[in-house]
Amino acid sequence: TNEIQQNSTTMAPRQKKKTDENDDYAMGEGQDERSSLLDQDADPAGNAVADAADDDRQSVPWSTTAALCFCMMIQSYLLISVFPYAGFLAIHLVDNVNEETAGKYAGFIASSFMLGRTFSSYAWGQAADVYGRTFVIRASLLTSAVFSVLFGLAPTFTSALAIRFLLGVCNGLIGPIKTIVSELARNNTTQETKLLALVMGIWGYGFLINPALSGYLSDPLKQYPDLDFGPLFGPLLAEFPYFL
Repeated sequence: TNEIQQNSTTMAPRQKKKTDENDDYAMGEGQDERSSLLDQDADPAGNAVADAADDDRQSVPWSTTAALCFCMMIQSYLLISVFPYAGFLAIHLVDNVNEETAGKYAGFIASSFMLGRTFSSYAWGQAADVYGRTFVIRASLLTSAVFSVLFGLAPTFTSALAIRFLLGVCNGLIGPIKTIVSELARNNTTQETKLLALVMGIWGYGFLINPALSGYLSDPLKQYPDLDFGPLFGPLLAEFPYFL
């Protein structure tokens, strides 16, 4: 009996030690369930260990950050600005269409932009690798400006649909912008997270601001009859009420 008790006493610490080793393996040494999975280097308190080289890295200039945010605002405007007036535009361009039957045409106008992006996104990514990110962003902004003006001057529904599709084809902003953010961070994950959150957050703010802005500018002759748009813009806005 004494021999059995002695063996049990000897095995108990061994079992406890084995259990502790398994716990350390399961959670990771110095980690618990509150430790961030994104922090590959962490101290026992769960605080991220900063790379010594991070202190030597300069922060990204605000002018560059502002330019990227502006590009994302433009991207969101190109995508969503047509939503408030797409149905009225369809009524204006298509004969025998009223408020009850304009939904189908409005959907075509709204979705044609993303359809164009579907066919060109990969090609824009390849162009960014060959010609540079800045070139792609400048080309996208320039072509987007041209096709936006042409979309406002579209005389028929078919032409508006085609121009809206080409507007999406010529838009390659998101991929290069995200890549530039990663390159500017220079492997500093904290800085990359902050920059990407800021730049992509502006895209979300664009979804909030841009529909109100485009709705405010649509069909100004009807919305603001007391305003004088002059002999040049008056006839233009009468024929193309959604030009702005």
